[in-house]
Amino acid sequence: HTQSTGNGSKSRGGLPTPSPSAFIIAPGTTTLDDMVHDIKQGLVIEHLMGAGQGNILGGDFSGNVLLGYKVESGKIVGRVKDTMVSGNIYQLLKQITAIGSEAKWVGGFLQTPPLYCPSLSVTSKG
Repeated sequence: HTQSTGNGSKSRGGLPTPSPSAFIIAPGTTTLDDMVHDIKQGLVIEHLMGAGQGNILGGDFSGNVLLGYKVESGKIVGRVKDTMVSGNIYQLLKQITAIGSEAKWVGGFLQTPPLYCPSLSVTSKG
């Protein structure tokens, strides 16, 4: 049995609804360096904008990478620009292969360690 904490939220003009005030993902055991070392070609994404848009019920999302780094042969080789990622959150969560050992607060409501997701669609200009 869980005790009520009374958390809720409402949108402008909307009715209040129960909602969490924080979402916390427990850290795993893999370091970020170990995750990067395992990537043949991919991205390390630090900041993503707009990922909350899309088909919320179906889980489809897309977002612009505000701060991200290109990885080749296990090494970060530079920053990426004009890059977007997309996928399905339900499929993505099933495919997580490692969870990082150090969690950080993101936006004041989400605490998450790095998550190693091997398959995500990436679109980049140039």
